[in-house]
Amino acid sequence: MTQVNVNLTFIFFILFLSPKIEVQNMQPVMETGIKPIILTALLYLQYSSLSLICLLMVFPAFINQPKRAFKGLIFGNLIGGIFLLSFTILSILVLGVDNSVRQLYPSYSLARKINVGGFVQRLEAMLAIIWFISLYFKMIIYFFGSAVGFAQILNLKDYRPLTLPLGMILVVLSLVIYPNITYSRSASLDVWTPLMITIGFLFPLSLLFVDLIRKRILSKITAKN
Repeated sequence: MTQVNVNLTFIFFILFLSPKIEVQNMQPVMETGIKPIILTALLYLQYSSLSLICLLMVFPAFINQPKRAFKGLIFGNLIGGIFLLSFTILSILVLGVDNSVRQLYPSYSLARKINVGGFVQRLEAMLAIIWFISLYFKMIIYFFGSAVGFAQILNLKDYRPLTLPLGMILVVLSLVIYPNITYSRSASLDVWTPLMITIGFLFPLSLLFVDLIRKRILSKITAKN
């Protein structure tokens, strides 16, 4: 249901904002060089792909068909990345680069600009509802993955005893981790991006490399025996 709502919202955005699109807002292309583009691509990866590493803590314990689940993960990640890129391009085309950078939530500003004949307007409320639903499920997945991961690290048979202390820690972190918007933006660039690259890319790549070496060593031992 959420995916259908997102698809409909995206279609409405394209239709209702098409008269406000200005192609010249995309120019000049690559004015600042390739380095800012790479840094921005890393930001997109940490939100759209690398944060999904928490699902790998859930798949081995609760998924009966891991190959099918992996295909669903890749397909859903691809769709989410396309939507995120499309909203970014639409924001630049309608709001311009400067306004898009200044806005904390550019898609919300896009929704406020929709006004068709004075009748179809105020769609930002629908967008906010979709946000809350998406963030709710995202928070549940993160929390569940954290509980399962800690249970596996501590060699516990059940993750449920960890839900209460983790929930209490989550409440405290929600109040103190981001004291203001300026700190939040700075932390996203200086702390969150290196952390997600390490946890979401380097650690899994290292584990995959170690697994390949172990399989090769075991195959050689088996061949000798």
